[in-house]
Amino acid sequence: MAASADCDHRKIGRDQDLFFFHGLSPGSAFWYPKGAHIYNKLMDFVKKEYRKRGIQEVITPNMYNSKLYETSGHWQHYSDNMFKVDVEKEVFGLKPMNCPGHCLMFAHQPHTHNELPYRYADFGVLHR
Repeated sequence: MAASADCDHRKIGRDQDLFFFHGLSPGSAFWYPKGAHIYNKLMDFVKKEYRKRGIQEVITPNMYNSKLYETSGHWQHYSDNMFKVDVEKEVFGLKPMNCPGHCLMFAHQPHTHNELPYRYADFGVLHR
């Protein structure tokens, strides 16, 4: 049991001055400069590996009209657990997954079969 306590990421992050967690933002890390440096080095590595494999990075919005999730079929499965806001009689939700936005991107321009497969990477924040 003691060995597992030593491997707790929260303890390691605190002890090495990398990051901490706070009750006012449960489950979200606050990254100190040393931790942000390591995080960014890891992101650079992942992005380099993605490029080697033909995966393209995209950036998508954090919030979508609920109509997108209804069309994709996600609304009936996930709406109860989504963060939602009402804006001028329309319901919007913070994205819990990337795929509906990627589908919008793909559908926005014409494509040929020669371009397939499309491989997108999105490092946006997901809200679950």
